[in-house]
Amino acid sequence: MLFGQTKSLVGILTNPGKAASNADTTNLPAVILLNAGIIHRVGPHRLYVKMARRLAAMGFVVLRFDFSGVGDSKVRHDTLTFERSTIREAQDAMNYLSAETGIGRFVLAGICSGADVSLKTACCDPRVVGAVLINAQGDQLDTGDELRSYVLIRQKARHVWRSALLNPKMWMRAVTGKVDYGDIIKVLVFPLRSRFGWKKRMSTGTSQYAADLRSVTQDGVRLLLAFSEGDTGLEILREVFGTELQQLRASGKIGFHVIPQSDHVFTLLGNQERLLALVHDWSHECFVNAERPVAEDNRLIMPKGSLEGLAQRPEAGLRRAKGGSDNQEVARGMVPASGGPRPREQ
Repeated sequence: MLFGQTKSLVGILTNPGKAASNADTTNLPAVILLNAGIIHRVGPHRLYVKMARRLAAMGFVVLRFDFSGVGDSKVRHDTLTFERSTIREAQDAMNYLSAETGIGRFVLAGICSGADVSLKTACCDPRVVGAVLINAQGDQLDTGDELRSYVLIRQKARHVWRSALLNPKMWMRAVTGKVDYGDIIKVLVFPLRSRFGWKKRMSTGTSQYAADLRSVTQDGVRLLLAFSEGDTGLEILREVFGTELQQLRASGKIGFHVIPQSDHVFTLLGNQERLLALVHDWSHECFVNAERPVAEDNRLIMPKGSLEGLAQRPEAGLRRAKGGSDNQEVARGMVPASGGPRPREQ
């Protein structure tokens, strides 16, 4: 399908199957999946395909499309920056779905840069009632190299102090001059620098990332923040948000989960299933099973609930995993052996 002001954006629409359509899903928002970097609309390791089919089986209409210049979508010929053009194109997708389906509420989701665009769009468009931010990178580019350098050195420091100092191979490399001594010094003095230097400078600054998260949660937008363990974006979030993150988690305004032993794009199938389970259960609790799905100003009101621990339950909420063959799905107990209606893609 083609849409947008010049009909240059290419997307795939996944509609609910008959069984999901027959259920009471008339109030569900549509879901739009936004490109992860320059990876086209299938997503890393086809994660967007799996996610779209999983959500469609729940009754959601799901659109995954390519931003201009990515995948099959043509490049833009205006002077809009990447940030502004991606927000506008996400809004073009909402406009298209509104005209075609009559749906006026939306959940935006994405990995990495797709998560960042989801948050920025939620800040400026009241039609967005939910966002799934997976390994969001925040405003580390806007804050300059200092924040990113600080986070990377802290990650190295943790590795060194926890394990590397006890590794004989590291000492052998140090003795033979096969290491960067300047880097080692930075890591070893990091605790002092962190306590007396960088933190003091950052406390006087502001983070647009934190301001955006506060803004959308105050507006009632439901958020799911999912991170791979040790991801740079996770460290950025903790640094700019501080203790306020724990307060938002406790208030029930956001879901926050860290998937252990996972890389940035969830290469291992087990970690993909953990992520899909999180998205499934969060979507079900926030929208499918909501007692009061629609409130004033087109915002969602939800009873407080807990999603804690879902990342440690990879099979939680899985009913219709779409990755792999049907035989694999039946063997895992995810779909009945007799099969069933599948989501329709256009």
